[in-house]
Amino acid sequence: MNPYGPYAPPTAGAPPQTGMSGAAPAAGLSELALEMLRQTRPWVIFMGVLMFVGSGLMFVMSIVMMGVGLAASAATKNPATAAIGFVYLPLALIYIYPGLKMVKYGSAIGRLMESRSSADLEDALTQQKSLWKFSGIAAIVMIVLYVLIIVVAVVAVGVGMSAALGGH
Repeated sequence: MNPYGPYAPPTAGAPPQTGMSGAAPAAGLSELALEMLRQTRPWVIFMGVLMFVGSGLMFVMSIVMMGVGLAASAATKNPATAAIGFVYLPLALIYIYPGLKMVKYGSAIGRLMESRSSADLEDALTQQKSLWKFSGIAAIVMIVLYVLIIVVAVVAVGVGMSAALGGH
């Protein structure tokens, strides 16, 4: 008797269960786990495609901002708008990597649904791990940048107040 499913029929001597493709499920992977991955796949691919679209739009906007900014800076001698365009360009490139990992993860899930092989499961999990590792590193970098910006702002306000109050 199975202690986790007392009402399940006995499986001693029964052939291994197969999935939709007729292949045995990946080692230790239940049909429910496969179904959850199957349901996740379209959303992962959707988000990956959105990241590619967002990256493309950011790239186009960075080029537009640089062009408009350079034209405006010639008249006003203020290159701030062009500088913002130059900031957007690397940000547009950064979004490509997680989008690529999401699409690869979704593709690996699709292959897993067909083959039920451990190799395809491992590939899917490798792509997912790479996505979350990149996301974690990006979060750490952003936290450090926010702290630096806050420190610089506090120092700038302090210096400005000191100068306004006549301090030396």
